[in-house]
Formats: sequence, C-alpha cells, structure tokens
Amino acid sequence: MNEPTETGNEDITEKLSELEQLIDYHFKNQKLLEVAITTSSYSKEHPGSSDYQKLEFLGDRVISLILTENLMAEESLDEGKMTFLKSELENNQRLAEYGEKIGLRDYIRASEEKDNISSKVIADVFEAVCGAIYWDGKGSQGMAAVKKFLQKFLIFERLQEKMSAVEDFLPIRNQFENKFREKNRGNPEIKFTYESQGAAHQKQWRIKACAIKDAPTGEYVKLSGVRNEEWFNTKKDAETDAIEQAYHYMEERGWELKSS
Repeated sequence: MNEPTETGNEDITEKLSELEQLIDYHFKNQKLLEVAITTSSYSKEHPGSSDYQKLEFLGDRVISLILTENLMAEESLDEGKMTFLKSELENNQRLAEYGEKIGLRDYIRASEEKDNISSKVIADVFEAVCGAIYWDGKGSQGMAAVKKFLQKFLIFERLQEKMSAVEDFLPIRNQFENKFREKNRGNPEIKFTYESQGAAHQKQWRIKACAIKDAPTGEYVKLSGVRNEEWFNTKKDAETDAIEQAYHYMEERGWELKSS
C-alpha cells in the first residue's frame, strides 16, 4: 500500500526531518521544504496549503546560474556549446533522475498515489527543493548550499565528462554553426528551397537547394550539390540531411563562403 496522507503536524514534521537528512541540509524555516514538496493537486484538496510553483521557478534559475558559472570557467566553450551542455544537465529527465536517486517520490504530497506521480512532477519538485534551500540560506550562503546539494549527483563531474567530448554530443546543426562562426565571425543565415509531395496529412519534404548569406555582400551563396536525394516526413529531417552535406561542403573549402 502506498503511503497515507499526513493527518497531523507531527506526521509532516517527521517526514520533513527525514527529507532534510537525505538532502543533507537543515532548514531554518522548515515550512519552505513543506511547500517545495506540495503539488497543486494536493493544495487544491487541502485549503491553506501552498504548492511548489514559485519555489520551482526560483530553483530553475538557481540551477541554471550554477551550471552557467561552471561553463563560463571553460574558455574553450562558445555560446552554442554552453547552451547544449547546460540543457543536457538540467532537462526534466535528468532532474527526475536526481530526484529518484534520493527517493524524492516518497515525500511528495500529491492527490494521486505515489507510484503514479510523473517524472515531470519529480523534476519540478527537485527544482523547488533547490529553490527552497536557496531562499532559506539567503544570498551567497543559499547558493553555496544548493551547490553542495547538487554535488550529491556528481553533476559537475558529468559536466567535465561532456565538455571533454562536446563535439560528439552536439547535433550536426550546432556543429555546423560553431565551425562557421569560428571562421566567419557570425551565425550562418541559411536559406532552404523546399519541394513537397503527398496529401496534407501525410506530406513529405525534400530540399532542392541550400544557400548561405554572405554578410559583406548581403547575397546568398548557393552550396552546389547540397540537396536531398530522398523524401523526408518532416522539414526538420530534410534540413538535418542537408546540413550534414553542407558541413562537408564547407569543410572542403576551409569554411570560406565562396561560389563554386
């Protein structure tokens, strides 16, 4: 049987104390932790209780800032790589994994049974807990406490691992943009010429031409031979195939944008 809903203040106090041990942080204002684990569905059924949404909003920003600070310390990373790495470590799947690791599911106050609590909610509560720690600690002390909490999940070690092989993780479009910026000091403005076939509900797409804007002249330079040879179910898939071809096209030309 799943855990019962708390019937008194003593029950929730004991539960919060257990969670503090798992988090390895003792709250000055334990009410913050109580709010952090309370879902909107629970608060609607229990008038007077507040849900985690504001603390989740705060926690999301705190985690993002901590990761960004660590990424900024690496001079070899440009904005594209930083954005990709940060999103890899703070997406809902990762945050839910961190929450499951400390058994956060068992402490969430929700209207549904604990086994039915979604990964999204666990990720949200994890962020809310980080927000609660930060708000309880205030300023630099709060930030240091959140960093210490995140260290439990080897998040900074994962960051270092991914940074050592970042090109292998970047989607081809990001790799293309990064290489183009290195040579041309600006983001590539890519123009695709599409053609389609099939009925509206099952349309297929193909790119028959690809061109990149030459910043000094303002004219688009066609990448000769860069086109789809097959049909794709989405424009995005067609673009990915064309970008991969464009990568090799530009690589052969030293990433200089010039007519063939």
